Amino acid sequence: MRILAIGDVTGAGGVKLLREKLWSFRRAKGVDLCIVNAENAGFITGASPEAAEALFSAGADVLTGGNHTLRNRAVWSYIDDEPRMLRPINFPDAPGSGYCVIDIGGYRVMVISVMGTVHIEPTLDSPFGAIDRLLEREAGKYDFAIMDIHAEATGEKLAIAHAYDGKIAVIFGTHTHVPTADMQILPLGTGYVTDVGMCGESDGILGMSPESVVARMKSRLPLRLEAAEGKPCADCVLFDYDLTKLRVVRIERSHIK
Repeated sequence: MRILAIGDVTGAGGVKLLREKLWSFRRAKGVDLCIVNAENAGFITGASPEAAEALFSAGADVLTGGNHTLRNRAVWSYIDDEPRMLRPINFPDAPGSGYCVIDIGGYRVMVISVMGTVHIEPTLDSPFGAIDRLLEREAGKYDFAIMDIHAEATGEKLAIAHAYDGKIAVIFGTHTHVPTADMQILPLGTGYVTDVGMCGESDGILGMSPESVVARMKSRLPLRLEAAEGKPCADCVLFDYDLTKLRVVRIERSHIK
């Protein structure tokens, strides 16, 4: 099974790119399952029902979340009704769910969204405890699992990956918007990358205009951040999971332009 993970969508430019290019990319690459991090798809920070619907129509099977997912209250009722749109599972009490199980070619695939706790706000419950409880509770109800770990610290992402090597088939990181070059297959077969990257306008700072970011940092004032300009690009990673060997056998970094 070929799994496609797309990094954080950062507003209208990223959504538009995927609406225009994702289905053709899926067909060209033979993708069976597409997971997109959509926590910023509703313009810079926050998700929205409109952006979520656009991404599902564009070819996303599941939308994962992060620290900004619930910033827009308009998404609260939507995420309660749409099981394929996730927020981090370790939120203690929040709308929606942190996981879903979907059927892909007759296989029950559990997709998990979880958030780290190091140098990131808000500080949530331990991701380890939340994951352990989920895997125990759902044992026998899925064939294999995939997880988006939305975190700032690379060490925390790696620690989680090693803790669940062989228990979760694919673990990919999001949040920092910068692609990492450490794609690897861990000893027990889990495919891993620290950060997939982002999907949005390329001429900016993590999807935002350099002018607005620099002004905010220099003044320390809560100035409005503006979307970057430039041709959009989507960073993504492909994982090939062998359904017989029960391990990832190949990882490939790619881009949608």
